[in-house]
Amino acid sequence: MGAGFARVRLDSRPSWRVKAFAVSDTVAFQIFSMLEQKARVEVLSQPKPEYTSPNGALTSYTTYVEASYEALWQAVQEVNGELWSDGFKGRIYSWGRFVDVYKGVGYPLDVYNLYQMGDRGLEGDLWIAHTRQPTNSPGRLPVWSHPFSSGDWAIVHNGDISSFGSNMELLWSLGYKSFVGTDSEVIAYLLDYLTSFQHLNVQEAVKILCNRFNRELPDTETVRLFYRWRGAKLDGPFSVIAGFSDGDDVYMVAFADRFKFRPIIVGEDENYIYAASEEAQIRTISPEANVWTIEPGDYFLASLKRGVIYPGRTLHERFYILSTQLKRSAATKECIDASHMNYRMLNQAILERIKAGAAQVDIINVRGQRYIGVGLDCPVKLRIFGTPGNCLANLNKSLDIEVFGNVQDDVGDVMTGGRLIVHGDARDVLAQALQGGAIYVKGNAGNRCGIQMREYRDRRPLLMIGGRVDDYLGEYIAGGVIVVLGLNYLNTDVEIVGDCVASGMVGGRIYIRGRVSPGKIGLNPPKGDVMQYLRGLLLEGLLSTKEYKAVGSLKDFSLITLRDILSPEAVKRVSKLYVNKYWKELVVEYRRLNDDDMTILKPHFEEFGKVFNIAKEVDRVVEEEYFTVIYPKPDTPTRVEEPEEG
Repeated sequence: MGAGFARVRLDSRPSWRVKAFAVSDTVAFQIFSMLEQKARVEVLSQPKPEYTSPNGALTSYTTYVEASYEALWQAVQEVNGELWSDGFKGRIYSWGRFVDVYKGVGYPLDVYNLYQMGDRGLEGDLWIAHTRQPTNSPGRLPVWSHPFSSGDWAIVHNGDISSFGSNMELLWSLGYKSFVGTDSEVIAYLLDYLTSFQHLNVQEAVKILCNRFNRELPDTETVRLFYRWRGAKLDGPFSVIAGFSDGDDVYMVAFADRFKFRPIIVGEDENYIYAASEEAQIRTISPEANVWTIEPGDYFLASLKRGVIYPGRTLHERFYILSTQLKRSAATKECIDASHMNYRMLNQAILERIKAGAAQVDIINVRGQRYIGVGLDCPVKLRIFGTPGNCLANLNKSLDIEVFGNVQDDVGDVMTGGRLIVHGDARDVLAQALQGGAIYVKGNAGNRCGIQMREYRDRRPLLMIGGRVDDYLGEYIAGGVIVVLGLNYLNTDVEIVGDCVASGMVGGRIYIRGRVSPGKIGLNPPKGDVMQYLRGLLLEGLLSTKEYKAVGSLKDFSLITLRDILSPEAVKRVSKLYVNKYWKELVVEYRRLNDDDMTILKPHFEEFGKVFNIAKEVDRVVEEEYFTVIYPKPDTPTRVEEPEEG
């Protein structure tokens, strides 16, 4: 029951807009009087109420002040520190020249109406919105609602900052004296401090917070910068969207943790740039926008004047660069219109059509409804037009589902049968614990696809992806088949998978078109840790300086490449960093598909080409391209001596 909005504008007045919650007019006057007394801050107007909570607990007041940023920041810290320590009476929650925050208790529409935002004709160059109270807070007062702001930064956050304690320790040491007690607020403070006081640019500040420690750092100065501000690094599952203005431009920032445990989607059309936690939020505003995911541990950056500055991916996304395009099929006249249905209403409508004898049910205007098809067990075809929400086809046994659009996270979870066809992209955690049936995705897919897949007797599940995938493909896979074709990236040198492919793999097979670097396969320790260990072996005399330097110069860093350089004894020692009780040695082959492969895959290649009308391209890839084939090394049977008679 907490929600809020923030807007960022370039055409703002030069004075600072200060906003505070207070329990009464008297306290509000005291807050701004204290602000004037604490430092060289000149209050230009009497505090004006703009929002009163429905139960009368708190009112939001606004005024304008003149001051240097340093003086205003210091005064805000001291005033909030005193207000928080003497029983909660009020708090300054926003101060900026270009950022304005509106937040309260209630659903987004409640907060929108309480601030009379529609009647006031508010305009902004960037808008941020959020719903739900922070989970790490009591959540009963508007001070705990998103967005959180500091200076001319405003942020919204999804997830849990497990580094919250160390981040707060750093902020305490820098003079921050008051916290409302949620992990989200430290993100705004850290971004503001690094850009306003340390004068880092936006990219540098965001890279520090992203904390992707296993990424190669470009130079010594960057390493020093990251080490200097290691207390500002964030850890835990998170996705963040932020807005900022330096007075010259307005910036949109979105970033995710290095394992990408929380979703984040970005996109653009000819008029706007978007970021959201779910694609359906973007599609509601712009049905035809191009959307894509941020890579794990990376950031997206755009500005009002420059457009997309960094897309959140090492290379720009490629959308369906295929020779043959299948036109979107038209829905039948008897279709279900999901425009104003929640998922319960939609599933009930589907069930009623099936009970009436329908062999095919078409659903139009789908915008984020979750659990579509869950609990239905019958040989019926569902055709979905739009963007279905999370958990589509979970536990599916027999439905044939075709989606004319993209799908969101956690799709095809624990399917035991049936079929799912996606004419667009799929997001994170696709086909988790897939146990039967087939999933075909024409476009790209996200993080942790095909994890924990398994097979039983003749029930062998299959996941086939036409584009590329991100990290942790086939993590802990125990059975079934995964195929990644990368059709959008033919005739390029792009590796079509991310890191940690087949980590924890104990069964099944993975086929990836093109060569996959050994360093992308399995869960490899950070290069810095390995080099530190090898340094010890160098001092022991187990490897030469030449070998040590050769290892350090490797671009592709894995146990496989180390074996080509190091002695057997050194390999045995360093393998302790790679091998654990859950580790199983993998066979990695780079070759053409053979007859045994085609016995399994040929029917699926034919079906994939047919449903997406790209049979010629699929045939050419199968006949001409090399694949990286990954599967566990078969266990060597142990001979048991028969006991002698007697």
